[in-house]
Amino acid sequence: MTTKCSPQLLMRCIRLDRLLRHVAVPCHLLLLSAVMFTLPTAAQETGGPKQILITFRCAAADRPAFRAYLQDEESHMLEKLKAEGVLKSYHLLFNPFVTTGTWDAMTVLNFSTYAATQSWKDIEQKYPAGLTAAGLKLAKPIQTYSADLAWEGVASDPGPDDKHVFYIIPYSYNSLDQYKSYVDGYVIPQLRGWMKEGVLSRYSLYLNRYGTGDPWDALFIYEYRDLENFGKREETVTKVRATLRDDPTWKHLSDIKATLRTESENTIAEELKPTPIKKRK
Repeated sequence: MTTKCSPQLLMRCIRLDRLLRHVAVPCHLLLLSAVMFTLPTAAQETGGPKQILITFRCAAADRPAFRAYLQDEESHMLEKLKAEGVLKSYHLLFNPFVTTGTWDAMTVLNFSTYAATQSWKDIEQKYPAGLTAAGLKLAKPIQTYSADLAWEGVASDPGPDDKHVFYIIPYSYNSLDQYKSYVDGYVIPQLRGWMKEGVLSRYSLYLNRYGTGDPWDALFIYEYRDLENFGKREETVTKVRATLRDDPTWKHLSDIKATLRTESENTIAEELKPTPIKKRK
């Protein structure tokens, strides 16, 4: 039986082969790790993007009401779309702090198909940015991004979802191909290390499909196991980097990373879960 692979997967295997020439790690283990954590996702598929991200701002006085709205009316609408097969998954992220340089809330929509993504246009005609009239009185949509979920991974034991702490980092870059090689060779090895240390539960790295003029080209969404492990972020970064410095490919990318991308203001967020639907009497 002959198995065909995509050109993108073939190129990734070639890059992996080159990497194996420089590291003293059993080939079968590194290959298994690469398959587990860096399988091609939406960015390698043909057609349009299947992820949409929407950010919102609201007045400080409206934050409690907007938070409640997202957990109630908004989340129930998204749950319905998920039950209908339109959405594969979604996240409602809320910034727990009042900040001036970032957003108050973000909706991350992962559609089942590109056709399902197109259906969001119909929803937008009646509910701009997915908000009803009640929601629009509480918050203003800032920006809508069409994106590709280019890299993702999940720990073998991610821990309870309700304790996860989300950490969102936007980046800009000059060259997409160069940036992809940088993520494969520099970022992903560190994320595997963070998961091995037990602090990181999941990562989702997005590429902005139409990034010209937008504030970010790539958006990293990290899910830490809980607040305690999020507090270990800096010490874990230092520990894992120390184990990678003998890798010439990783070391080279580390030395030139400042020329490859620039980082914007980070955001800490928590995920809002739907409130139980009240039964009618």
